Amino acid sequence: MPDLPTLTAEGSRVGVTFHRTFPLNRPGISAILNNSEGKTTKSDYRENTHLGTIYIEAMPHYARACGLMEFGSTKLTPLGQHVLAHDPSLSLPATQWLMHYHLSAPHGPGPRFWHDLTVRLPELGSSFGGTELTEEVGRSLEAEQGRTLAERSLRTCATVYAGTYTKSDGLGTLNLLQEAGDRYSLGDPEPVPSGVLAYALAHYWEGQYGSVQTRNLSDLSEPGGFGSLFFLSQFALNRALRGLAGQGVLELWLQAPPHQVTRPPTPAALLDGIYDD
Repeated sequence: MPDLPTLTAEGSRVGVTFHRTFPLNRPGISAILNNSEGKTTKSDYRENTHLGTIYIEAMPHYARACGLMEFGSTKLTPLGQHVLAHDPSLSLPATQWLMHYHLSAPHGPGPRFWHDLTVRLPELGSSFGGTELTEEVGRSLEAEQGRTLAERSLRTCATVYAGTYTKSDGLGTLNLLQEAGDRYSLGDPEPVPSGVLAYALAHYWEGQYGSVQTRNLSDLSEPGGFGSLFFLSQFALNRALRGLAGQGVLELWLQAPPHQVTRPPTPAALLDGIYDD
């Protein structure tokens, strides 16, 4: 079997150093997805891709962290199969938003520090640097595992995160982060397609709320909640949810507070809507 990521106790996340010091690279992940069928060893990937040795280790980890490949194997997830059929180069905004979402989801499969950085970015101010990002990675690791890493390793995680969102061959076209010298600021993100938001909400609901049929609308827009994963204000999220209600994905109960939102269908039931936009 290929080299697998270090998992948390729950076995549902990649490890802290899954990236092997490389930021996300869409062409590299695409090469893995397009050559995953029947592959069981790193040698198989070396023979069928042009990826270097460390990329062959890192990119399957990224594929898992992005929700495209199953843990413990080279089999694609249903989402990975759907993406491969519709966007094998991983170039469409819908695909990249979903990769970002899975990396940042609070219940995995991305590393916990990725989620914590994503929801904390608006609190870092109008401009922040690698030092602030490194400190946030350290806080996240301490909170999750009660331990820390060497400063160099923490800094590498921060650099990998920032590079993923500023490089054009990563997720830079989403415009979540802007880079100016050695400083960063929040960008003006690309709109989130409604099909992506529906699928992500279904996945989020399963992981956070389980079989609960309704939640307060305010739960989704609170700081650090679902809307924060897409940098959506309360107004923007509510507008998007009204759109999903109009499509029959969910219901909004707004007659009296507390306003409620109903559980969407399963993620599998919403795959076909991802690329409708």
